[in-house]
Amino acid sequence: MTKLDPEIKSDSIYKLCEKPLTKTDLEHQFIVPSEFLNEPAVLNESGEFKQKITSFDQDGKEWTFRLSIRKNEIYSKPTFTPASWRPFVKYFGLRDGDGVIFYIEKDDGARKIQIRGLRKINCMLLGNRPWAEVKKVENQASTSHYKA
Repeated sequence: MTKLDPEIKSDSIYKLCEKPLTKTDLEHQFIVPSEFLNEPAVLNESGEFKQKITSFDQDGKEWTFRLSIRKNEIYSKPTFTPASWRPFVKYFGLRDGDGVIFYIEKDDGARKIQIRGLRKINCMLLGNRPWAEVKKVENQASTSHYKA
């Protein structure tokens, strides 16, 4: 899997997962990376997967993603259902080439999961195009530099 650029890493966050978005992620449901399912933040008190993953965007807006995992199959294919995922994609105007990151701020005692949409910006910085945080602006998405 392609990793997002290193500048999104920070000593102040604990990254749960990051993912460049695929056509399926953008048009249907979010295919959940397997490493995300290994994180304690997505498990309930009994050690089972939470059916709903609550995350917060940069403005504090709460997003509840319904986790669906196939049963009795060799590959479980965990996803966030379209009804819970697509509103996030539309709200931020995510598109081909964008990515997402789920993380927890280390100094957040509540351990709330944060989600950010990321987009490559059109400038070069040390030979690379850096990622910027996608923000919602009146029916259009714009970007501001990601500060994690």
